[in-house]
Formats: sequence, C-alpha cells, structure tokens
Amino acid sequence: MSLAPSPERYHGLDALRGIAMLLGIVLHAAIPYYPDLAMWPKDTNSSEIIGLIFDFIHMWRMPVFFMLAGFFANLIISRKSWQAWWLNRWLRLAFPMIIFFPLIGLSLPWIFEYGWSGDVRFFYSNEGQPHHLWFLWHLMIFVVLTMLCSGPSVALRRLSEVIDGTRIEFIKTSLVWIKDLAAGIFFRPVVPIGFIGLSLIINISTWGELVENPLASGLYFVLGYGLYTNNRLLSIIISQWPTYALTGLLLFFGYSVLVLTDLTPGYDGSDLDGLRELVKYGIRICCATIFSFGFIGLAESKFGTPNSMLRFVSDGSYWMYLIHLPIVTFITFSMFDWDMPVLVKFPIAIVSTSIVCLITYKCLVRHSPIGLLLNGKRYPLKSDVQN
Repeated sequence: MSLAPSPERYHGLDALRGIAMLLGIVLHAAIPYYPDLAMWPKDTNSSEIIGLIFDFIHMWRMPVFFMLAGFFANLIISRKSWQAWWLNRWLRLAFPMIIFFPLIGLSLPWIFEYGWSGDVRFFYSNEGQPHHLWFLWHLMIFVVLTMLCSGPSVALRRLSEVIDGTRIEFIKTSLVWIKDLAAGIFFRPVVPIGFIGLSLIINISTWGELVENPLASGLYFVLGYGLYTNNRLLSIIISQWPTYALTGLLLFFGYSVLVLTDLTPGYDGSDLDGLRELVKYGIRICCATIFSFGFIGLAESKFGTPNSMLRFVSDGSYWMYLIHLPIVTFITFSMFDWDMPVLVKFPIAIVSTSIVCLITYKCLVRHSPIGLLLNGKRYPLKSDVQN
C-alpha cells in the first residue's frame, strides 16, 4: 500500500461523481418507456433500446458513486480527522434529508397519481420514502456505524496504554493481520476476482439491487475507501482504464444478447430461465466493479486537470439530483398522450428536466447558503482544495 502525496483535488473523480448523480435524470426519464419495470406509470409504447440504456447505466452508476463516496471519505479523514468527516456528512446528508423528505411527500404522490389515472389531485403521502434519496440513508448508516465503532477502537487503544500485557498486543496484532488479509484478498488486487465473488454473495438477497441492501453498497464504499491510500492500484486503474472499460463492454454485450433474446417473439426458454437469470445476475455484478474501475481511471486520466465546465457540473449535480424527480416524472407523464415516438419523448424529458434544474441551481442556489451547505466553501479553480 502506497501513501505517496495525493493531489489537492481529484478533478476527474469529482466530475465523475457529479455525472453519476446527473445520470439519475436519464434513468428516471427511461423508466416509463422500459417494459420490464412495472413500479411506475407507463407510456403506451416502450423501447428495448431505452431499456438497454437504462441497464447499462444502472449496472455501474451507484457502485461507482459509493466507491467515490468512500474514496473522498478517506481523503477528508486523512487530511483533517474522523470528527471533521462526521460533521461534514451530518451537514451535507442529514440536513438535505430533513428538508427534502417533506417536499417529496408534497410533490411525488399526486404526480404519480396523475401518471396512473390522468387526474390531478393534490395530497401528501410518505409512502415509498425516501424514493430517489435512498443513497442518503445508506451514507448516513455508514457514518453512524463508524461513530459506533470508534468507541471500542479508542477503548482498546487506551487499554493497551494502561495495561502492558501480551493479550492486548495479541488482540491488536490479530486484528491488523485479519484486516490486511481481507484487504489483500478482496480490496487490493488489480483483477478484483475476490471482491466480485464477495459481491455475488452479498448481493444475492436483492438480486444485485443496492436500494434495499446497505451491506452491498457498503462493500463498494469500503473498496473506494481503501483505493485512496492504495496509489499503486489507483495508478494502474488510471493507466489501464481502456482494458477495464473494454472488458466491461464485452460483458455487457453478452448481457444485451440475453435480454434481447428474452424479448424475441416466440422465444420459449422456460427450462433455462433460472440459469439465464443467474448468468445475467453474474454479469451485472462483474460489470458493476469492472466498469467502476474503468470509469474512475478514465475520469482521472482524461479529466484530471481543472476545468470550469466540469467544476460547474460537479457543483450543481447534488442540487439537481435532489430536485429532479418531481420534474422528470411530471414531464414524462404529461407526454403519455403525445403522438410521437418514445425515442423522441425520452431526450425531451432529459433535456427539459436538466434545463429547469440548471436554471434553479444557477439563479437560486450556486451563490446562496444552500449552495454552501450542499457543496461546502467554493475555492478559485486553480487553487482548489477538496472539502
């Protein structure tokens, strides 16, 4: 493990984190046109192309987001302290949850009712909370767990200072050995076979979905946390990102063939359904990790220098994600009766939602206390410090 000095700000990774957030607009604009997802109101027409776009983004978007969350958590802790990270997370995660959960309850229920029935009837409901903000719950769980675990850690350290005994040293040595062994098997290899195998086991309960599985999202968080201090692995990921990306694309091509075969009229693969679903699940988990490595390497390799446009995207992405769901759902549901192809409706929903979110960020948030809360202190581009 290398502890060489790190740059003041990882501009590429910062931009990738923002892009991962903004791709939520694309995913939520796609759901009404994706026939396999029944939890939302649907357009009368659907598109396999939009479905594959959804699957491609959905495979890696949240895994790479949680990896980056762990990476930047370690960055803050290393440069400041655990206490600074805890305070940072309580301010930027807990406050938005307190503010936006009631707003979601005021907006989404009647918008979804409008999508299902076409009637506009205003009402408040907490059903389905926290909706698209589920990742905030997961991140807060990680914060609380680290705070709880810090107590026994401090107690053990103080006890070792008071008691000069071999038992305490044995416990400490054993814990370090177990940690290093686990890290060496699961979190440090260039070819992350051990991590993928562990992910396959942990994700099986939710079939690869992270929403209801904080343990699975926590696994990616830990992987990213270790990546910050593993400069050897990070440098390999940056230099070999085309290999990771190409491997992921080949796996996704195989996944796409399976999905499109399932949709072929007249296809009857009932005898192999269980095996096919297991193979698709395995590909999804492999792609989650391999694409994450590839996109992290791509971001830092090609966009690791200061860029005002990417910085603006990074700064605005959190706000845009917080407010986008009522906007994109209302727009997509409003277009159900429009007589035009879904491949036209889909980009209209994405672009119009993005414009509304960008305008509100630029005019109402960027230079306001809300912007300070969400993004921290803004520094001049050439003297950026990660915060």
